[in-house]
Amino acid sequence: MTISLAWTRKVDSVEELVVVTDSRLSFGCRWDCCPKIRILPREDAVVCFAGDTMYAYPIILQIQSAVAQHPKLLSRAMDITDLKGHILRILNDMVSLVHDLPRGSANEPDATFLIAGWSWKLSAFKSWLLHYDASIKRFAFRPTSRWKGPNNDKSIAITGDYRDEYKERLIGLLRKKDKLQSGGFDMEPLEVLRDMLRAGTYDLIGGAPQIVKIYKYSSARPFAVFWPNKESGNISLSGRPLLDYEQSQYGVLDPDTMITVNHAKIP
Repeated sequence: MTISLAWTRKVDSVEELVVVTDSRLSFGCRWDCCPKIRILPREDAVVCFAGDTMYAYPIILQIQSAVAQHPKLLSRAMDITDLKGHILRILNDMVSLVHDLPRGSANEPDATFLIAGWSWKLSAFKSWLLHYDASIKRFAFRPTSRWKGPNNDKSIAITGDYRDEYKERLIGLLRKKDKLQSGGFDMEPLEVLRDMLRAGTYDLIGGAPQIVKIYKYSSARPFAVFWPNKESGNISLSGRPLLDYEQSQYGVLDPDTMITVNHAKIP
């Protein structure tokens, strides 16, 4: 299972969209190196999931394929707001093709998808949660809502497990930093997930954080992370610890300072 997040990060006048998740799959065992965030071939949007991988992985692969073979989607001539509707139709069509289920089983996917990226039409970062609505027997979407309260600068999407515990921790951290009532998010959402992963008491999540940033120039970029900390010298990318002879071409994030270094190994 999973915690997946997307939030708008605001530092002074700079904004970017950050998408983060854990790396654990659970299927009678725990596997802590599994990719959950995929950058779509158009490179201005990502899709990630929480829930049943039996549905999620085939759907994500088909979404990537659908974007790659559609010239207007691939070139970004069609905005992410149009892409979102296409993805929703793909989800519902694929689910309708499931057949020969065991007797008494319902075809109701226990999976949610997070679509996030930059909209050139709206000149804004956008994200949506796509969830299965059993009342209509179809996937539906809902946009990310603003932070509830007097502060209208915060925007975050949260899906997966431990949502209540996560929100309580996030509110506590913002209150401690005196940022609950004013200002946007920096990297606080990742700080909370980092601490929950390190705690080792949340069985449905685990492994290293996976991180992708989306920029206003319509580009998504993954980041590696020192895990469990920089002192360990271990680097994970998309949840997988790199082998001793591998190097990362991407920036490597220190999960304690939230500073990114541009080299793959500690000098």
